Amino acid sequence: MISLLLASVISFSCIACAEQAKKAADTVAEPETTLDADTTYPRPNIEKTDFSGETFMILYPNWGLYVDYFFADEQTGDQMSDAIYKRTTNVEEYLGIDIDQYMLGSILDIFPTMQQVVMSGGDDYQLVLTHCIQDLGNMMVSGLLLNWNTIPHISWNPVYWNDTMNETLSIYDKLYYAASSYMIADPNAFLFNKQMVDEYRLSDPYQLVRDGIWTIDTLYEMARTVSADLDGDGKFTVNDLYGLAAESDWMLISFMYGCDQYMVKRDETGKVALDMYNDKMLTITQKLYDLFHGGNHTYLWLYGASAESKILMDTGRCLFSVIPLNSSKIYRQSDVDFGILPFPKYDEPQKEYISNDWSGLMCIPAVAQNTELIGMTCELLAYESLMTTMPAYYDVLLTGKLARDDESVEMLNIIFSNIVYDMGMNYFGFDTGFMALFYMIPFMIGRDKSTDLASYYSKNEKAANTMINRLFERMEDAQ
Repeated sequence: MISLLLASVISFSCIACAEQAKKAADTVAEPETTLDADTTYPRPNIEKTDFSGETFMILYPNWGLYVDYFFADEQTGDQMSDAIYKRTTNVEEYLGIDIDQYMLGSILDIFPTMQQVVMSGGDDYQLVLTHCIQDLGNMMVSGLLLNWNTIPHISWNPVYWNDTMNETLSIYDKLYYAASSYMIADPNAFLFNKQMVDEYRLSDPYQLVRDGIWTIDTLYEMARTVSADLDGDGKFTVNDLYGLAAESDWMLISFMYGCDQYMVKRDETGKVALDMYNDKMLTITQKLYDLFHGGNHTYLWLYGASAESKILMDTGRCLFSVIPLNSSKIYRQSDVDFGILPFPKYDEPQKEYISNDWSGLMCIPAVAQNTELIGMTCELLAYESLMTTMPAYYDVLLTGKLARDDESVEMLNIIFSNIVYDMGMNYFGFDTGFMALFYMIPFMIGRDKSTDLASYYSKNEKAANTMINRLFERMEDAQ
């Protein structure tokens, strides 16, 4: 049952986008495009070829899912590892190539390495896997990348290419980053303590999601009912009980996307403008302030805090917690019976539950020579991932080791069926001015306990607009 339910999310990274979230029906529904566990999809229209053992080299940083879920040199009996190995060998044998990879020390090493590669003119790498934010804009304006729209054999088949992400991140009809089923999406989510829900006689969170009423207001009302000074010292500290516990850092940014609010928006000409100061964002700010600081029901800690300063779900001392789903291994041995939920909506009229993707993207060095090889390989890797590694990732890593019931798997369907991207995050999130706006929720609201969005926005608006204008001016004449 779980495997069949989960099979419906395999195509999430290829079909989900903000437009879908806005056009969906009023009630939460399963994705319209689903994959049956036994379905075989037509292969890409690429003839079997022999590149005589030519190497397809992938460059990637020591970061995120890349380390554990992308590469395997041999079969080990582990389902995920064996699926990765099968994907690789299937493509290698079909094209007569050797797929290899080289890992850099961190996400900070990708940009300087790409500069060196392009300056030297060396055809060292055919594909580069990036961070979701770090230096993406810098690599574009520096002329280090090829335009994906010029690469032959890329079908943009929405079954295994995220064509709508392409629309979000394209500039002047040029696309320098792409994602397919080869890239595993990495959203954040909520966990909830099932026993605590029963003890406090709270509404079933799963049903709240199904009924479309899992909102920030609902989260606040549930969280504020759970609060206790367990050690009796008259203070609320890490030793006590809370309705919500979370790190006041990047994970809280997902609240904004869960509300269907983005950093930037496009106009009818394709230009992008800031969209962080409006009535909706002001309301979100107040709602989150009330959630975080309107009582003793929320415990926040800062990035870098010691383990002793955190309250995770496995402590049994919080009703809700926020996690990146790739951290599932932390909870595999937990005795706490927990469930999984999407981030709450802004309000009930909002069509869908929305999650932003914190995973990386794919790009191609500007000096790469064999675009025929690159196009064929990337197209086949996308298709083979759909048929091998995607089912293995969801079935084994999430179902077997994180999701503990069919309802949680149903929630995963919802989470992964509405993955969105934001040019403001992906291209500018770490830039001066923009970074402060991007981290507004964890920094201004969470850390500084402020609701003064007007002043905060005004202080950073000029620098952020400068970054947008600089990027579009530099990219207007780019190849």
